Amino acid sequence: MGEVRASSVLRSAALAGAANALSLLVAAAVLDAFVITAGWFVFAVVLVTVLTLLLRGIVLALVSRFIRTYTIVGGLVLTYVALVITDGVTPEGGFSLHGWGTWLGVTVMVWSAGIAYGEVDQHAPPEVPPVRR
Repeated sequence: MGEVRASSVLRSAALAGAANALSLLVAAAVLDAFVITAGWFVFAVVLVTVLTLLLRGIVLALVSRFIRTYTIVGGLVLTYVALVITDGVTPEGGFSLHGWGTWLGVTVMVWSAGIAYGEVDQHAPPEVPPVRR
């Protein structure tokens, strides 16, 4: 059972990483005030992914029931916090966001990719029988 859980966690992390990588690339291409260099790209993707997964896990453990509005707002806030931390620990020339519009744009893009990743990640594997109602 532990092997299944470990592979599930790795699969989830890989999907989250891919979603974050794609969203950061798109954000960097679209927003001139968002700078991410090739050398710091992998570091930023790994850090944003780890932070969003950890923060999400902490919030889910603390809040027993999520209301849709709180989920949306909470996801945006968690994404923003992960980006702030990443911006703070990465050198200015490697990962930087300038201006509120850029912060808003990158946050929404990464958050949207997280929503898409969540939809893909939450589907049961094919070997799990469907729920009968």
